[in-house]
Amino acid sequence: MTTSSKNELPSPSTFEHVPHLVSQTSLTTDTFSLPATTTSHRNSRTSIDFIREMTCSSPLRQEYANLTVLDVYDEAALIGKDFERIIEAYGTETIRDLVPKVIHILELLELQAAKNEKETDKLIEMKLRIERLEMDKNETRELREKFNQELELIEEQWRKEADNLMGLVSKLEDENRRLRDELQHKTDLNEKSNLPSQTEIISITREELQCIKNLTDENMKLKRMLKTKDKELTQKTLDIEAVQGQLERVCKLNCTLRQKNTFSANQTQRLMVEKFDLEVQLKEKENFINHMKDRVTDELASPTSPMNPINDLTALEANQPRFSLEELRQVLWERNDLKTKLMEVEEELRLFKEQEDDDNNGAVEGPIPLEPDEKLYGHKREESRIRQ
Repeated sequence: MTTSSKNELPSPSTFEHVPHLVSQTSLTTDTFSLPATTTSHRNSRTSIDFIREMTCSSPLRQEYANLTVLDVYDEAALIGKDFERIIEAYGTETIRDLVPKVIHILELLELQAAKNEKETDKLIEMKLRIERLEMDKNETRELREKFNQELELIEEQWRKEADNLMGLVSKLEDENRRLRDELQHKTDLNEKSNLPSQTEIISITREELQCIKNLTDENMKLKRMLKTKDKELTQKTLDIEAVQGQLERVCKLNCTLRQKNTFSANQTQRLMVEKFDLEVQLKEKENFINHMKDRVTDELASPTSPMNPINDLTALEANQPRFSLEELRQVLWERNDLKTKLMEVEEELRLFKEQEDDDNNGAVEGPIPLEPDEKLYGHKREESRIRQ
């Protein structure tokens, strides 16, 4: 009875998170010795309601917000030890109805802890992605601000040069009017002396036109420079968009590799469990065969009396092995079959490990969004290890 109950309980290491749950479980086991009326009254409140009352309080929820699956396994081991002590003291009949309820509650805690771990990992990755996007946004804003500042400086410089040119044009117009008046005055005074002065006026006018032409060329250069800056800004924007698209592709590739890695890890764990079971079975078969060989050897090597052949024959028939040759062949065949299966499992496990190492060698950067288990494996979920 005690062995069967131990097989139903988990065997992880100890943990100190749920001592109150263990004490309540012990109190529940003590109440089985009370009359039937008290037991029926206490059973009106199910174990689920009791756990909800314990976990609904905010201090306890804050305390176990970071509860993991390993913590649940450790706590299950602690509860199992308490059950063993109760069984040793009062027998298995005392907690026969309590053990399935506790196992169900521990399975619910295991599912909730696994969900908390997934949500925590997803939250951390989302925060990293948000930080990366904020950094990109800040860099883009800094580039735009820098470009706006440069554009403002260029516009201010162009405006100053335009003002200078306008002032110079106004001065030239005034000078032209003054010279025209002087020329008209000199023409009235002396018509002959007008030719040298006219040549001088023409030379001055050409210098002024050359200066205006140079300023116009400078203005055109500034406009071309401004257009070049606009093209550079457009090209940088396109480069940023291309980098973002490449980052999304890398994230998708990394997500696919993560899914393959998870599937390989699960397959490896399953193969390791099968390998362990096959090794145990093979060891049992080998021990059984060795035991049979020793027994046959001892029976054949036992001393017999040559004076009484009838007694020798009777003793030999009495000491013959209880297993026939066909049974021995069957046991040897099973042992060889187990060895063959063990070798196949080891080879398959080695291949999965090599594939997992190859997948881990591929370095992928960028945030990795997790895919839900329903999307990866459908509606199938793994069997709880609480019953192991």
